[in-house]
Amino acid sequence: MPVRICYLHMLLLLTVVPALKTEAQVSDLSGYKIFVNPGHGGYDSDDRYIPATGFWESEGNLVKGLFLREILQNLNATVFMSRVTNTTADDLPLSAISEMANAANVDFFLSIHSNGFDGTQNRPLMLFRGYDNDPVFPAAKEMGQIMWQKVFENGNCWTNNNPYVKGDWTFYPSWGTQGLGVLRNLTMPGVLSEGSFHDYIPESWRLRNTDFLHHESWALARSFLQFYNANPLSSGIIAGIIRDPLRAPPWYFKAGTKDAALPLNGAQVTLIPGNKTYQVDNQNNGFFLFDSLAPGDYRVIISGVPDFMNDSTDVTVTANKSTLAEIYLQFDTTMVPQVLSVTPSFADSLALYQEITISFSMTMNRDSVRKYLQFEPQTDLNYSWNTAGTTLTLSPQIKYTPGTNHSITILPGACSKWKVGLDRQYDYNFVTVNRTRLKIEKLFPHDGRTDISLFPQIWLRFDAPLNGATVSNSVTFTDRWGNQPQRLRETYFSSDGKGYYRFELTDPLVRNETYTLLLKGTLADISGTTLGNDTEISFTTREQGYPAGTPLESFDDITRFWDPETSGSTIGTDNPLTTFTSSSTIVKEGTASGKLSYLFVNPDGGVCRVFNTIKPQFQYDATKYFGVWVYGDLSYNILEYWFYSSGTTNQIVVVDTINWAGWEFKSIPQTLIGGTGDRSFHSVVIRQTTVGEKSGSLWFDEAIIHGEIGDEDPEEPEEYDLLVYPNPARYQATIVADITERSKVIIRIYNSSGRLTGNLTDSLLEPGRHPIDWAPPPSAGSGIYFIRMEIRTPDNRLVRVITRKAVFLR
Repeated sequence: MPVRICYLHMLLLLTVVPALKTEAQVSDLSGYKIFVNPGHGGYDSDDRYIPATGFWESEGNLVKGLFLREILQNLNATVFMSRVTNTTADDLPLSAISEMANAANVDFFLSIHSNGFDGTQNRPLMLFRGYDNDPVFPAAKEMGQIMWQKVFENGNCWTNNNPYVKGDWTFYPSWGTQGLGVLRNLTMPGVLSEGSFHDYIPESWRLRNTDFLHHESWALARSFLQFYNANPLSSGIIAGIIRDPLRAPPWYFKAGTKDAALPLNGAQVTLIPGNKTYQVDNQNNGFFLFDSLAPGDYRVIISGVPDFMNDSTDVTVTANKSTLAEIYLQFDTTMVPQVLSVTPSFADSLALYQEITISFSMTMNRDSVRKYLQFEPQTDLNYSWNTAGTTLTLSPQIKYTPGTNHSITILPGACSKWKVGLDRQYDYNFVTVNRTRLKIEKLFPHDGRTDISLFPQIWLRFDAPLNGATVSNSVTFTDRWGNQPQRLRETYFSSDGKGYYRFELTDPLVRNETYTLLLKGTLADISGTTLGNDTEISFTTREQGYPAGTPLESFDDITRFWDPETSGSTIGTDNPLTTFTSSSTIVKEGTASGKLSYLFVNPDGGVCRVFNTIKPQFQYDATKYFGVWVYGDLSYNILEYWFYSSGTTNQIVVVDTINWAGWEFKSIPQTLIGGTGDRSFHSVVIRQTTVGEKSGSLWFDEAIIHGEIGDEDPEEPEEYDLLVYPNPARYQATIVADITERSKVIIRIYNSSGRLTGNLTDSLLEPGRHPIDWAPPPSAGSGIYFIRMEIRTPDNRLVRVITRKAVFLR
């Protein structure tokens, strides 16, 4: 626990003064009555919680309020509080709180809060009743300006330096003159203080520190002293943050601020003279505080941080002020570097193009590592380092030798950036796979799957990069009739020693239709190793169509969305490589979709949230559904939709494991959304799983409210029809194509074995009914035939496919 000098003996406590504000200097706050309202209470629906840090606003407000009461009472003020605990019973109606202050006939009312908006900003905000330039109580605006300045001087991690003191009627223009409920009925001046933004993650971590909260209380107390023209405090404060200047935090921070350097946990801070100590907590804030200090010169000594050198700084304390001591520790450059890990951790049957990643405990001298790294049997390698120079990735320029023991040896000559060598030799051994065939490791759709989307992406991963010259002649995709739908965005590429092959279709697939992907045995990797045998993957599309509904969010304008790093809930991602951008290439409806690209940095536990600042609202209906078009990436992470109920209570709904690729409509019944009242859709979230991919990209489009999914299908309008009569037929049947728009029509006949037996038409037809006589050839016997009609636009875009069964009796 920190040791704090008792400030009671440092305050100037003189004679009692009347409760009227006076221009004359007074000794303390004797005679003044102050009402303190710690906002919210009881972890209820109106409370604010930050999952990334575990911060509850109700807790922070209460800690600040209780400590402020202690300071003000020691200054001889009379203090009233709306609550002193944090339970549901303490969460009083706002009107009741203002009535308590009125009944106590206090001189001033202060409501203590922290703020939240979009996760990108951090600054104090003071609100008073009235318009900016026309306050109901002019003294409230005066106090708001004083408080803003005192709180602002208390910190140096703000994202905006402009004063932020507002009348609530101006700040909430849509409310008219209703304003803030807690200020609305006051009969005395009052201020609502938003001391900082708790959804700005660096600040949220600081708000977990009790003494950081106390530091704000000191600023509020100084405000009352200035406002009432009382003697200032004769003591001062030293506060600071200990940081690593070479590492950035994994959470969002505003570029160019001090928060760009990672706070360090666990330091011991010693103050000389006095030999007072402060133990920095492990809540990722690096904060320390010494209060109630006599003015003068001090030395602050930092020690006890593993891997960092001890340091000190000289600080001068001024009465009635906080002196900020920002301390950047230097890495202990005399330390011996270590090999922390080599991956993959398994060493048996590694792929012939497997990347090997070596992590060091500090920045390394890259030339020395290359010089003293030995690889047997000798192989030409690619060397790739991360920006910090702590992680080396090795990959073969051609391939490893199959079925062979390999070894990596790093000799002690490999040294850190500061020329300190390894303390010993490091060895890593692995055996390559004795591989004779190209192997499919992961795919979508799986063989035999049903209920597949009409808009899939065919997705395959192989255990080695593909030879592009073999792809076009070795892969076919057909329906049951042997037709080959046209492919879109067909691509093959390699990553991490694996080969990938993907494509989509230019037109939607047909409902309840079977399709086959044939990979011929001639498909080969870049070393010439082939698949060996033909591999056939068949799947069947969904029977039902997609629902129509009421649009809620089009994703056409993503300026209303915030990047994951700013959401306040995103954790465990690489900020620069995790983005939410507009896409005009992969679009389901409208002009654009939202593309989420993410990179998780840990094995599991990551959360990637995209926040919609508009938060579109909809009326809850237990018979209705909520759905979004989601272009999956086959990552096997978890998709979640987040909603607010009753305005601000978060409701998390787990939608599905992302086990599909391409567009799929992912819908949930509204009964899964907890809470009461209307709901608002505010976020899509990807939650990392232990088996999930660390990186990927998804697209989101067209969120709707809809009813039960029936047989409707906007992709297949009912204005077309295909008739066969008589049916059964003995010698001849008439096929009628019923067309309501000028269309290209293709009609083909297949026997029960799926063999093409006739082409009836492939022509542009005008609207109307078009009969065509058809009979099987004389050599054909009795049996079942399938008549398949494709309806296409004049520019050859597929609109619909209709299939009818005909029976011939000879």
